[in-house]
Amino acid sequence: MTISCIALFAQEAKGNKYIALKDYRRDVAARDVQRFVDEMLSGRRTGAKGTSQVPPIVHHEGVSYVWKKGDKGSNVLAVAATRWDANVLAMQEMLHQLMDILKMFFPGGNVVTNALALSTNSALKADALRGKPAMVQSILEEAMDFGYPQVTQAESLCELVLDTPSLEGKTVSALDALLRRRKKEGAEDHKTGAPTLDVTGAVPWRKAGIVYKKNEVYLDAIERVSALVGSDGELISGRVNGSIQMKVYLSGMPECKIGLNEKFMMEAESGYQNAASSAMEGRPTNVAQKACRSQVALDYIKFHQAVKLQNYESDHQVHFVPPDGEFELLSYTVSDSRNFTLPFTVTSWYKSLGRTRGELNVKIKADFPSSLVAFQVITWIPLPKSTVKVSMQATGGKTKSKYVDLANNQTHWKLSELRGGKEHKFKAIIEMMAGTELGGTSSGEVWEKKVPPLKLTFQVPMFTSTGLRIRFLKVHERSNYQPVKWVRYLTCAGDDYEVRVKH
Repeated sequence: MTISCIALFAQEAKGNKYIALKDYRRDVAARDVQRFVDEMLSGRRTGAKGTSQVPPIVHHEGVSYVWKKGDKGSNVLAVAATRWDANVLAMQEMLHQLMDILKMFFPGGNVVTNALALSTNSALKADALRGKPAMVQSILEEAMDFGYPQVTQAESLCELVLDTPSLEGKTVSALDALLRRRKKEGAEDHKTGAPTLDVTGAVPWRKAGIVYKKNEVYLDAIERVSALVGSDGELISGRVNGSIQMKVYLSGMPECKIGLNEKFMMEAESGYQNAASSAMEGRPTNVAQKACRSQVALDYIKFHQAVKLQNYESDHQVHFVPPDGEFELLSYTVSDSRNFTLPFTVTSWYKSLGRTRGELNVKIKADFPSSLVAFQVITWIPLPKSTVKVSMQATGGKTKSKYVDLANNQTHWKLSELRGGKEHKFKAIIEMMAGTELGGTSSGEVWEKKVPPLKLTFQVPMFTSTGLRIRFLKVHERSNYQPVKWVRYLTCAGDDYEVRVKH
């Protein structure tokens, strides 16, 4: 992969404004990038409004451009350009990592909780980048060398681009405090040239000499389920986006090995049923998950760079020397509905009680073992635009009048807890104004012909829809210490978990 230059722009009402540009190979001029942004992304040539209609990879006037917009709430746009026959998907991944790095160095929320963390709710803002142009240029300079990715680890970049005595501000102070945390816990001071060793060494994502008084490993398997469910409770389409997140506080240079029950494992080899419960702290009982199978099928797996892929290809076990702190070990996708199960069966139906009244019913059943409990199960229920009053009742949960939001044409039914195997019902009587729509039909009759779907949000700890399980987690270090291991599972609703309403 060869990148000629990377540019950052601010998305504003008057167009995309230049923030910073780093030219690595001097074969794509800054004016060419600006012309691409003005003509393609700003829509001056295409006439499109915004970037929603422009593909993420564009070949424009002899140059290949890859662009990426910041996460929700961000107004930063990153553009990479090249004249070479480059791997554009690798360029896209580089932009993704660059945006994550910038979000760590320029957090919009609480600095201590956001700095050096992979999961953050703060959005990257253009004003934050404009406030420290020298640091932005330093990150672009150190992240790549002559168009090739060089350093994409936040902790290594901290020592390469941060000059703590000469910089001010709470962001630098927080980063510096996190970098000095090991010294307070007994770590040896880094020697001169450590940043260079971190970049060019065999394990650039982990520093030598880390010491913790208490060695711990936290592993979270998180799955986000997106689905379109019919009114009868049957799955129409869906997918699962999963990831394994880790927090590692281990001394020295440990080697970790994780076994998954994914589809490439032989059933006899997995040994999940015969594994001793004492082999790993945090493992649930064998009835903790109805969907658990000896094998699961994962469509796509993306590994952290620390994973030794050659070992995974040989024994299908994840071998790695972990970075210190928080990181995402791997992510995966399951798009075949036969390879995952939904945690709930939800059915709903609507019937008209007249021109100005209607009744909407919802039934939800938890399809997981009774030893598990789902939390914050909220059903978001649509309402006609002409609704003036809603009367709700349910066999469980909360149906308060304050949940009715007529301004946004919705109400919700909240179950703080729902134990596995339990079933609850909900009924809402909707009263509407007697006004008519075009064509002489009432608002209720129009809404009855096309009822919007319900939306569901939930969290189910110690459950995975795909049946993914951590068969074992082994840690080996030269000093032979025994770390404390914690393994958790969580299934929650994705951005679009919807249930159609029968009418």
